[in-house]
Amino acid sequence: MASPEVSRRVERAEQDITAISDTVLDIKETVDGHTETLIEHGRKLDDISEQLGTVTERLDTVTGRIDTVTERLDTVTGRIDTVTGRLDTLETRIDQGFAEILRRLDNNPPSD
Repeated sequence: MASPEVSRRVERAEQDITAISDTVLDIKETVDGHTETLIEHGRKLDDISEQLGTVTERLDTVTGRIDTVTERLDTVTGRIDTVTGRLDTLETRIDQGFAEILRRLDNNPPSD
């Protein structure tokens, strides 16, 4: 028969092995849970990446449209500047014409 000391050591070793086994099982459960979480996050990341691709395409389209509108506005601004210059010239000529008319009227008063 085994001595009481050996029995205690065997019993203690069995308890240690049981504790280690329980700890390993706890760790495995935790790792499995983390693995599932990582898989779920991977799926979400894929969805977000797809949405980001769609948003990027839309942004590129809008940017292209903005560029087109900007070019058109630049063209219109140039035309407005041209018309403004012509109006300034016309205003100057009208002012000169009125001044000439007034000068002639002053030099040739009407006869009664």
